[in-house]
Amino acid sequence: MDKWLKTGTLKRSASRTEIRTTDLAAMGITVDQQDDDHEVQRTTYWPIQKRKYSDEYLKYGFSVTGDEDCPKPLCVVCGEILSNGSMKPSLLMRHLETKHPTYKQRNISFFQRLSNSPDLNSCLISINRANEAAIEASYRISYHIAKSGKNHTIAENLVFPCIKDAVECMFGEDHVQKIKNIPLSNSTVSRRIKDMSIDIEATINERIKKSPFFSIQVDESTDVSDLSILLVIARYLNVNELEENLLLCYPLTKRCTDEDIFNAIQDYFCENEIDWAKCCGVCTDGGKSMSGCYKGLRGRFKIVAPHVTWSHCCIHRQSLAAKPLPDSSKEVLNQSVKVVNFIKANSTNTRLFKSLCGDMGSLHTTLLLHTEVRWLSRGNVLTRLFELRHEVLMFFELHPFTLSSKFYESEWLQQLAYLSDIFSEINKLNLGLQNHSITIFKVTDKIESMIKKLNFWESCIKKNQYEVFETFHSFLSENELKLTKQVKTSIISHLKGLKLSFRQYFPKRSAVTQICGY
Repeated sequence: MDKWLKTGTLKRSASRTEIRTTDLAAMGITVDQQDDDHEVQRTTYWPIQKRKYSDEYLKYGFSVTGDEDCPKPLCVVCGEILSNGSMKPSLLMRHLETKHPTYKQRNISFFQRLSNSPDLNSCLISINRANEAAIEASYRISYHIAKSGKNHTIAENLVFPCIKDAVECMFGEDHVQKIKNIPLSNSTVSRRIKDMSIDIEATINERIKKSPFFSIQVDESTDVSDLSILLVIARYLNVNELEENLLLCYPLTKRCTDEDIFNAIQDYFCENEIDWAKCCGVCTDGGKSMSGCYKGLRGRFKIVAPHVTWSHCCIHRQSLAAKPLPDSSKEVLNQSVKVVNFIKANSTNTRLFKSLCGDMGSLHTTLLLHTEVRWLSRGNVLTRLFELRHEVLMFFELHPFTLSSKFYESEWLQQLAYLSDIFSEINKLNLGLQNHSITIFKVTDKIESMIKKLNFWESCIKKNQYEVFETFHSFLSENELKLTKQVKTSIISHLKGLKLSFRQYFPKRSAVTQICGY
């Protein structure tokens, strides 16, 4: 293998060497050259120009370091050393503007003090880190305040004193000074919460834009201060997983018509550049202003998104399906509400009843008010009234009431016990429909299960098997009572009515039809 390798120095032809020497001589560069065989002894390099430091560079925040042959600019703020090639006013100014924008307007005397005080740089860095930690702590505390729904003043009036006392007891007075740097004023907490909400909103909008499709749920309700609030919840696809988030919470200061609701949503979509073409479904309640296919909100959505499908909210449908009651059961419900209102509406009666329950060792000391707009109200009110029936009866012995005799009637108490059980089961169904990320398939399964339960309960009542209703069965067993024919007929009629009502609001459809929204 060695015979194929040539040894010796590199030789060049005379003509090429002469041309090279002539060119270098014309540029003032000499090259040592041997006469024999025109052999080049060393390699020639182009000279590299080194930039010099000027005192004027201090106004950009840079001093100099390194040797005289190769000086390098040193930032007096952060201590970063740049290359010699960066010693240009434009490059030095760019470093100051990008990394230290707060010092951009400082004069040269400020940077001169920094350069003359080598310990000041480390002090600034440590102070900046401490400030960053304090700001992060402020954001974390503000997040918990927003999540709990408390007043913003709680941070300054309660949270900060608690943290201060805890740190003083655990770590000593020296660490308390660090805690005092955390900004927790009312305005600061409000600003932190606003910053976080803007960031969350931007993140959700960005995910919706990236999603191939999304659907929205629209609802309008009035709070205790008579302020109408428009809520829009969006469901979209994020990294192959469905997510639900609150997209819009907008106060309707004037009217609450379908036009006002649509304009509010349309303005928000235009402002955030959300494409209506990706909207595949809209869910609302059954009101005419919402569900109208021509002049309602549903019809207005069809104009901007012709392919969108509309669906009636399953929770609203379940609430409507559970409303029908036989006349006798409805009368028991109304009378129960009047009994509760007689005790709760008067502050003196409320205090006396609470004291009576305490003396009797009851599990509860107060009754619950019935609210028609709250779907879980009926079950909770009737259950609490039946549990405190003995306390209510004793209370009416000292405070006569026209309906006090009802608590001596077994039929009335039987119906009260049944209504307590059946509405408790309906409440469980309602809460099951409010789970996160529930789909139409889960809704169908729960409704079909409820209808089968109603069929089973009806057959049990006909066979005099009352164990399916725990409170009702316990009341009959403890008092050794038999179910009267009138109450039995009322219960069977109610169960049949619930079956028909549930089937009316949740008709049987194929899976393809349910997905398409027809």
